[in-house]
Amino acid sequence: MSRLASLALLGALLLPGCAGGSGPAAPAAQGAIPSGGFVVAGVVREPGGFPIGGVPVQAFASPRPLAADPRLDRQGLSSLGETSTAADGTYRLSFLLPTGPARYYVSFYAPGRFDEVRYARPPRAEFTQMVKPGGHWVFDLTIPFHGAWPKVQEVLKAYSKDSDKARIIRGYGIADEVRVKPGEPGAEVWWYYGRGKSFTFRGDALEGETTFNPVLK
Repeated sequence: MSRLASLALLGALLLPGCAGGSGPAAPAAQGAIPSGGFVVAGVVREPGGFPIGGVPVQAFASPRPLAADPRLDRQGLSSLGETSTAADGTYRLSFLLPTGPARYYVSFYAPGRFDEVRYARPPRAEFTQMVKPGGHWVFDLTIPFHGAWPKVQEVLKAYSKDSDKARIIRGYGIADEVRVKPGEPGAEVWWYYGRGKSFTFRGDALEGETTFNPVLK
């Protein structure tokens, strides 16, 4: 992005009502940010520049360093605010800084709210060094496509888009393992270890599902 475009984006994101999401409205200028407050704003896009709407955005404070994997270290965090990107990919979070020392992180992943089939899971981003009362940080993010996305698209062509199998593949991706049930023709179980789910099919129809503790990898 050019310097001019970046400055224009910063001005637009800090103006009330110019960025999407459900978080508190950002002030019109840096000087208007309440004492002890902070703003994180930016745009989320695909590699080709197309904006991604509906991406969860969460800011956290932690007394300790956190793993980059947003699925880990989720206990005991202080949530500063959350929102979702608007249709144009923009987001904005305005929040009050907690008292005492802390590390600050922004995450673009939440279980069940991020499209893990189409996109690669983005790591947490730490912005501790950017934090000062009354300040702001503009963070644009490009989320790459999941490496298996082309294969998912190809597999989906074999099913009606309204079928149970197509729905599960679009929501969970290609199964980590498929087990055929002995002595039951047409019955199979699809296992998604990292998602903590298994689905039993008879033919193309979903017959049942189970939930278990995910096996992270």
